[in-house]
Amino acid sequence: MEEFKRVVSAPFKKNLAASLSEKDFEFSLAFDLKWFSPKAASMVKDRALEAGLLSLKNGVLVPGFDVETVRLPHAFKPAESFLGDLERRKSSGGPSRKSPSEEISFEQVLEFISADTGVNKQTLASEINSMQDRLSYLVDIRVVALIVARMFGCDIDAIFEKVAGAVLGFSDYA
Repeated sequence: MEEFKRVVSAPFKKNLAASLSEKDFEFSLAFDLKWFSPKAASMVKDRALEAGLLSLKNGVLVPGFDVETVRLPHAFKPAESFLGDLERRKSSGGPSRKSPSEEISFEQVLEFISADTGVNKQTLASEINSMQDRLSYLVDIRVVALIVARMFGCDIDAIFEKVAGAVLGFSDYA
């Protein structure tokens, strides 16, 4: 996961930006850094959004972690297996995955928690990413968000079953 953070942080570091448009992020990975094809750069962006390393706010991508804490070694380039690892991570969700329209997204969970607790989404995302890092990214980010929500005193009853159903692939819940 550290390599994934390095890859995601690189366009922000290269452009000295706190946020980037989706196109600028993909362009940076594909053409500035020459690490991926445009299609693969788009896939990296999608996986980073799913993992909570990026979030889409007001039409721009914002890192869900402190980019400044990520060290990019000189001449860093992702391993040849990086894209394959991303695909395996995506496909390891099990055979009964729902279509994206049926699933509750991390952004929706974050929005719910923020509305319930009054804590801004950036603070929540930082706490969630910190906890997910401590859990070695072995737990779905939406579940980690529910744990953090409880820490902030959020009543998660309204979304618990929807998240559980989405994560576990049970159509009865979602």
